[in-house]
Amino acid sequence: MKVCQVRNVKIGEGKPKICLPIVGTTDKEIMEQLNSFENLKYDLIEIRIDFYQDLNDIQKVLSILRDIRVATVKPILLTCRSQKEGGQSTLSNEDYKELLREIILARCVDMIDIEVMSSDYFISLLTGIAHRNNTKVIMSNHDFAQTPDNDIIKERILKMEKMEADIAKIAVMPQNKKDVMRLLDLTLEMSEQLSIPLVTMSMGELGGISRMSGELTGSAITFATGAKASAPGQINVNDMNIILEALHHD
Repeated sequence: MKVCQVRNVKIGEGKPKICLPIVGTTDKEIMEQLNSFENLKYDLIEIRIDFYQDLNDIQKVLSILRDIRVATVKPILLTCRSQKEGGQSTLSNEDYKELLREIILARCVDMIDIEVMSSDYFISLLTGIAHRNNTKVIMSNHDFAQTPDNDIIKERILKMEKMEADIAKIAVMPQNKKDVMRLLDLTLEMSEQLSIPLVTMSMGELGGISRMSGELTGSAITFATGAKASAPGQINVNDMNIILEALHHD
């Protein structure tokens, strides 16, 4: 599996990299959450900008992102998750495109998340802008209702690779233990085939093992909680560090 380096973090090498989400709705909440991470051990920050109350004001978005960039040397992932994939954003496709374009051009984040169920034109346009501005792209798909059939998950992952993602991400909701084990098996299979790092998770309490076992199965990033969770089943960052170290192998 290929390694994707973002700043000094090599995603896809060694233990899964721990990403902490920030889900504040105001500038004050966002900076408070970031400051609360100060003594925690983690690798990446995800700014869930879809929670931000001034999402429709691009200049305010850019201002808070610049403040975050000054305040941390950690790699920053920018995510504006749509409601159809479990997020808060109700932006139109055009407004979403313009927001991400301005964020990329401002060069205040290191990575952006693009939902792969968007149109191919939309994905290609934003991916091209990102890569021309030294910004990595995580292409993602989230299913909060089920764990789709393996062929469907494979098809989506392979599309991400074809569309020139730097990292592919799939999150699904298990209905039973077999769904969890199926995703783990599929993650191992696909991580050995892909030319890019893969991130998968089975959400909720039932899927907790998928957030811990990435070094074995080939999932390169795990999302933990430092302040507030951004998805069901996320584990506290201190507990996650203990678990990942216990499972680590050279």
